[in-house]
Amino acid sequence: MKCSLAAATFALLAACSDDGAPEISINEVMASNATACADQFGEFDDWIELYNATGKAISLENYAIADDAGAASKAVLPADLEVPAKGFLVIWLDQQVQGVDHLPFKLDADGDAVTLYAPDGAELDSFAWTRAQQDKSYARVPDGTGELTMCGTPSCGASNGTGCARTAP
Repeated sequence: MKCSLAAATFALLAACSDDGAPEISINEVMASNATACADQFGEFDDWIELYNATGKAISLENYAIADDAGAASKAVLPADLEVPAKGFLVIWLDQQVQGVDHLPFKLDADGDAVTLYAPDGAELDSFAWTRAQQDKSYARVPDGTGELTMCGTPSCGASNGTGCARTAP
C-alpha cells in the first residue's frame, strides 16, 4: 500500500507521511505462532505489527482492527495504545482480556484476513492469506511499504529490514 499525490484528496494525503508511505500500516502478521514471539505473559499468540511512518507518535484511539471483511467494529482500539514515531506496535490477537494490546479474536492459519480502519471507518490497510506457516510471518520490506510477503525470521516489534530473511510462501 502506498499513498500517492495522484490520489488527489486532502484526506488521503493527510494520512500519508512525507515519503508517501501511509502514516499507519500493517507491517507484519503472524497467524501461527508456536515459538517465534511471546507476549508479556510468555504466551505465543497470533499477532500483528503496526508501523508508524511519521516523525510523531500516533494514538490509535478509535482505530479498529477486524479479521472479518467489512466488520470495522470488531475491535475498536483505546486511547492507551500509541505507535511511536518511526516505530512499531505489536497487537496480540488471542481472545483474552490481558490488556489494551490484546484483542478479542484470533487469526486462522488456514486462511483469513486482517484489516485496519481509521477512526472515521475508512479502510487504511488490509492483508489476506490462504495458508500461514508456523513461526513464519508475512512482512513488508522496507517497513511500511510494498507487499506483505512470507518472512522466515519474524521481527516482532522491530524493523523487518535486516531481521527478515525471505522464504518462499
